[in-house]
Amino acid sequence: MSPPTGVPARFELGRVIDRTFRVLAGNFGVFVVLSLILAGIPAAVAGYARWRVGVLDGGGQLISLVMSMIASVLLQAALIHGTISDLNGRRASLGDCLRTALTHVLPLIGIGLMGGIASFLGLIFFIVPGVVIALALSVAGPVRVVERLGVFDSMGRSASLTRDHRGVILVLAVLNTILVGVGSAIGAGVAGIAGLGGPASPLALVLVTPFLQATTSLIGAAGVASVYFELRTIKEGVGVEALAAIFD
Repeated sequence: MSPPTGVPARFELGRVIDRTFRVLAGNFGVFVVLSLILAGIPAAVAGYARWRVGVLDGGGQLISLVMSMIASVLLQAALIHGTISDLNGRRASLGDCLRTALTHVLPLIGIGLMGGIASFLGLIFFIVPGVVIALALSVAGPVRVVERLGVFDSMGRSASLTRDHRGVILVLAVLNTILVGVGSAIGAGVAGIAGLGGPASPLALVLVTPFLQATTSLIGAAGVASVYFELRTIKEGVGVEALAAIFD
């Protein structure tokens, strides 16, 4: 489908990055609170458990993984709401963002589980199919929150929206991975300078790692929302007012 006249025809990497950080700057306080509640605190709880118990057994690791998944999808839904609201000129509300997150948590968990399984199976077959599947499903979360489709419909819709643009989305994913790596290195350096010990030390587990988790989750979730907006704009000519109308 060709985009309507007057809307961008190309996926612009710079535009997506600029939009992501403008939204983060404009809603810094609300978004930081959300990331601390939905990413930082769960990571701190998991770190505390690891500190007290030592290396977690299979059951502990499973509980930690489930907590992390739930927190991740809640944060993504909350920041998608906040990002779309901001792009429509509205101040993101902490209460509205949390309500949206709780409304969509179960479908988003389903999307995460199904997408994770599909990507894992793809990785088994020479890696590349797994990467392609992950890229194809990269905006399934925003699709669910904004368009309110079911789990499999959201995944199919994401595959359709990302078609022909997965290369540039991969570049964004690589940049995000580099950012996470740099952040982890900085965190380890700060922990060492402050005398917190290595990455498995108690203070690092309950302070440094949760802070990094909250920060990277914040940027990643806002970035996914920005990618979704870019795709809807260039492929369908849908303005942010139409996207935000779903929250009215």
